[in-house]
Amino acid sequence: MPRSSEQFEQLRNEKKKLIRETALGLFAENGFHATSISQIAQKAKISKGLAYNYFESKFDILKDIIYNGFDEFFGGFNVNQDNRVTDEEFYAFIRKSFALVKQNPRYWKLYYSLMLQPVVTDSLSNEFIDRSKPVMGMMYNFIVTKGSQDPEGDLMAIGSMLEGAMLYAVVTPDIFPIDQLVEKIISTIQRIIITNTNKQP
Repeated sequence: MPRSSEQFEQLRNEKKKLIRETALGLFAENGFHATSISQIAQKAKISKGLAYNYFESKFDILKDIIYNGFDEFFGGFNVNQDNRVTDEEFYAFIRKSFALVKQNPRYWKLYYSLMLQPVVTDSLSNEFIDRSKPVMGMMYNFIVTKGSQDPEGDLMAIGSMLEGAMLYAVVTPDIFPIDQLVEKIISTIQRIIITNTNKQP
């Protein structure tokens, strides 16, 4: 029987995921510049032509990997799409982010290894800034609604702490157990906000 459009779309998504995850492993282990489309196709056990059917270039695969990871982390930040974040949504987002790492530590270790390569930081930094603006804006507004007298400083501190904690959770989970770490992060964020709320002008 001929495939339906839904079946074609499912097949396409499966092939893209295969190429994306294969490329992630090779990019992280060998470096972006040292990895070719031919190597990706060979490792994925598909033809080079099929790989080009889904991605225009190696850099196109890189962007897809990075954006897919970004969207997986931040996709649940504004669940009801009202552009405002409640306490429940904010802390649920943090727990969900660390849960993703716990569920698939190898993937996120490779992902962070790739994120630290110059090709990512040099080529995609502006696109990352643009992509993260809505999330950072909602996080900033959340901090403001809590009464912070230094929302910019709090956002910088909280964002840096989350990024650093996530990296430690990925690289050294034995030293920084995720379940304990995430609750410490949440309680520290609450202390930061409360401290700046209580400051005298």
